[in-house]
Amino acid sequence: MRRWLLLAFLLLPAMLANGGEEEEIAGLFARGLAGDQQAVIDCVRALETRLGRQPNDQRARVYLGSCWTLRSRDLPVGLDKLSALRKGIALMDEAAAAAPDDAKVQLLRAVTNEALPRFLGRSKIARERLEQLVGVVEKEPGALGAPDRQLLFLNAGEAAKRAGESARAHELWGRGLKISADPKLKAELQQALAQP
Repeated sequence: MRRWLLLAFLLLPAMLANGGEEEEIAGLFARGLAGDQQAVIDCVRALETRLGRQPNDQRARVYLGSCWTLRSRDLPVGLDKLSALRKGIALMDEAAAAAPDDAKVQLLRAVTNEALPRFLGRSKIARERLEQLVGVVEKEPGALGAPDRQLLFLNAGEAAKRAGESARAHELWGRGLKISADPKLKAELQQALAQP
């Protein structure tokens, strides 16, 4: 949950246009990540309105998809829960397909997929995209800001660890630790590196 909150504050402001709408959506998203169900509903509404005005805004679309996965989290078991989850995944996949070179869109999709329950089968997609993004920032560090790169290395390391690649995980976490950007992410990277 804590990483989701960091994600909201690191990625969302840079993903949306400047202004009051950005701040409102970022606040709703952060509250939704923290468990505020009404904030999730309001954030979905705000992002859908934004996409109604700017239908090609793939950053807003990927955030909307992530919001729908949060909506699914909040619903009781049943068809509505499954429908919300499917809608969220589809929106994130659409955004990623429409903006394959937008590292921020790809990162949010990968991190959201990584956070979904394993039985949904999204872990492999997340791991592949995280590794691809590591390759992108090796060639072009400016593709993601420093805090986003920290988040990338943290999540890519966790995905590698879950895949049984402990050495690769530690390598990625060590690379993330070399980036001086966000002290909370640095603490999480240090904690991850302390694992066997």
